[in-house]
Amino acid sequence: MDSRLAKSFKLFFDFCIAVAVVVIVPLFFSPTSETLFLVSKERMMIYGLSFGLSFLLFGEVLGLREQNFQIGFAKGFLLPLISSFLASLLLLLLVWAVEYAFIGRFALGKMVLSTAVASYFSNILINSFFSKHPTNCLLLVSSERSQQIIEATKYRPQLFNWVDYKLTQGNPQNSIQIKCKESDVDLLVIEDENSDTDFDIVQILSEGTQVIGVLDFWQKYIGCIPPSEVNQSWLTKLDLRMRNPVALKLKRVSDIIFSAFALILTAPLLLIVFFLVAIDSGFPLIFSQTRTGFLNKNFTIYKIRTMRNDAEKEGAAWASENDNRITTFGKILRKLRIDEIPQFWNVIKGDMSIVGPRPERPEFQSELVQSVPHWNTRHLVKPGITGWAQIKFKYASTMQASEQKLAYDLYYLRNLSFALDFEIILGTLRSIGKGSR
Repeated sequence: MDSRLAKSFKLFFDFCIAVAVVVIVPLFFSPTSETLFLVSKERMMIYGLSFGLSFLLFGEVLGLREQNFQIGFAKGFLLPLISSFLASLLLLLLVWAVEYAFIGRFALGKMVLSTAVASYFSNILINSFFSKHPTNCLLLVSSERSQQIIEATKYRPQLFNWVDYKLTQGNPQNSIQIKCKESDVDLLVIEDENSDTDFDIVQILSEGTQVIGVLDFWQKYIGCIPPSEVNQSWLTKLDLRMRNPVALKLKRVSDIIFSAFALILTAPLLLIVFFLVAIDSGFPLIFSQTRTGFLNKNFTIYKIRTMRNDAEKEGAAWASENDNRITTFGKILRKLRIDEIPQFWNVIKGDMSIVGPRPERPEFQSELVQSVPHWNTRHLVKPGITGWAQIKFKYASTMQASEQKLAYDLYYLRNLSFALDFEIILGTLRSIGKGSR
């Protein structure tokens, strides 16, 4: 089954649960003096919708609905409990602002606990159903492509049941139809360039099997587009919607507002961090570096210094996961991504955006352009403080890892939208909570 479908079910049921709890608990499980019992049905519904949306938002930040069928009880129950608790605090403030009265602590506690318990069991049921009904998938592609796809999905084995993926198109014309019917194939993946297939696609579709090109499979089910799969035809279909004048201005305004608030809110934290950096490794506190940005133009990026002052005495070098050039305090800053706060100034200046591909150094740029197909494609949009590759892929410290990271940048380019930007921001908050770079 499609993992996005499973998540959609979770979102729908969690929202319904949260709204229902706000309506039901005050009416049937609270004293008649309870604040929510006394308000009109219309306002109660508004409070329910607000609580439901807040519960979804905090759940997304905490990773409540991640596709994980082996999640333990502690995390499985703790995440909805924390999400409902945080949502209840917002509900408490909203009710107080409108009604000038607080929700009773017992009613609030019942709402938090009821939401957490109901969400926990609904997620168990959804996970149980989808883990028992994986997608029967037949890969009618080259053996190399088959191995790439299977390797990319090995961390989510419950999603797909691979059906005889070595089958080739050299078989008799009706063998594919027979195989799909006998094996109850849900999804047939074919080569994109094979416009003239030797089997009847309409007949296969009529049997209830979905047929999809390999490039669309990567995009829909894995969330990336390998550079090796990109061709001129794909590039001509790039729809950079955020580049149209209205969307571009909206994105620019939202970037400036978001960055200004971020710098103001983090100012006290920055003062403390600067003091600790000075104690840990001295000056300078801010580190500047040249990066390649929008349309291959270089700019100066700003970060809190996390490496020794002599880190590049032998020239530019890739940063690694356990890099001994990183200071003791710098490791903490990098894990929490606090070192990137000064980049909000880059956003205000117009060099960067909040969301976009991470900018690389010019020293590595020429080598990457030569070694990685379509590397320059990522420069069709402004670089970002965070991006799709940052929440879906590990830190790229090698040429090979950079090519894998580009696959996620290409997905971002292909699906550019405000909704995807919002999803990336939520995913970034989740990554920071986990302490991942």
